[in-house]
Amino acid sequence: MGQVLKTTTIMATAFIMLTVIVANLSAQTFEEARNLAFNGERLKARSMCRQILAEGFNSDVALLLGRTFAWDGLYDSARVVLGEALAQKPGNLEALDALSDVEFWAGDNNKAIEYCNIALKNDSNSSSFVLKKARILHSSEAYEEAVDLLGDFLKKHPGNPEFLNKLKEYRPDLLKNSIKLGYTVDFFNAGFNRDPWQITTLAYGRKTKLGTIIARSNYAKRFGSNGFQFETDAYPKVFENSYAYINYGFSQNSIFPKNRFGAELYHNFPKAFEGSVGMRYLSFTSSGVDIYTATIGKYIGNYWISARTFVTPDPGGTSVSGILQSRRYFSDPENYLGLRLGYGISPDDNRNRINSVQVLKLKTRSLRAEFNHIFNRIWIVNVGAVLGGEELETLTFSGYYTFDLSIQRLF
Repeated sequence: MGQVLKTTTIMATAFIMLTVIVANLSAQTFEEARNLAFNGERLKARSMCRQILAEGFNSDVALLLGRTFAWDGLYDSARVVLGEALAQKPGNLEALDALSDVEFWAGDNNKAIEYCNIALKNDSNSSSFVLKKARILHSSEAYEEAVDLLGDFLKKHPGNPEFLNKLKEYRPDLLKNSIKLGYTVDFFNAGFNRDPWQITTLAYGRKTKLGTIIARSNYAKRFGSNGFQFETDAYPKVFENSYAYINYGFSQNSIFPKNRFGAELYHNFPKAFEGSVGMRYLSFTSSGVDIYTATIGKYIGNYWISARTFVTPDPGGTSVSGILQSRRYFSDPENYLGLRLGYGISPDDNRNRINSVQVLKLKTRSLRAEFNHIFNRIWIVNVGAVLGGEELETLTFSGYYTFDLSIQRLF
């Protein structure tokens, strides 16, 4: 009896060890197949997957096999393998995700949306499937449905950076045109012999397939004189997750630069980071200046925090200015509170009277608070106030207060 028990124990131990060895070998083989698949050697990866599946069904292996078929455009084979994975485990979100991709790549957007809907019935708060469905709807030119889907999700989960970016990208496809009217007034400290500065802006924007284009006119009254500046902005898409900013402006009045050029490249990085590099060029009656700029920003929950610097090389001394900005978003990208700290002269701020290189070296400090809100999905109102102090002329300082208001109509 003791001998039988001892033999049984040895056999059980051997069986357990064999099972562990086989499991480890299968895991190693799957990992090897996965590495081959992602390195482009998909035929070898599929061969290994079939060997593993011959020993018994494995969901991870089936999903990898199905995706390799899809990557090579073998959609019928992908449907068979992935359909089996879904049949083995109804509601398998990874299988539904893969099948949705297959149908989208195969051009059947309706079927792709069906798989998203099945997944969302199992998990209505799945951000990945809501975003995937919105992308497919947008690709189908169902712009209103895509925007509504993203907006409804943001009402339940405000501040999601990926959804905010997509809503900002998709909304102009629904409303391609906009007209914006803005007014800014600066008041200086009592006793400082200057009238208030005023600037009025009228802009028209349109969304095109290449990106957004904006035409703008600025009318300013400063130092007892007045004048116009005309500008054009363009935000062309460059490639996935990247876009550019291009600007040109001109004026025949000395309170504005004679010519203004701007160019900048923006890119969205992983983990909700965005960065950019670019330059500005301002030309005056008898001179011109190059200004280099860069930004870094990040979404943290419902907040957007960014920092921008402007660097102006000059033989008489390089000048540096900077902006630190934060926004607290609410239900969508057009509803937020903002706070901005500024140091030095910014060439992008129209309230600054930049008519020479020396102006860029003047010392300034500012704090701006703003409120931005969209009403009825077509009216955007922005209200801001600035408390600051600046060197209007060398060693001549003044505090100032700025109030600005803009109203934009989308149509």
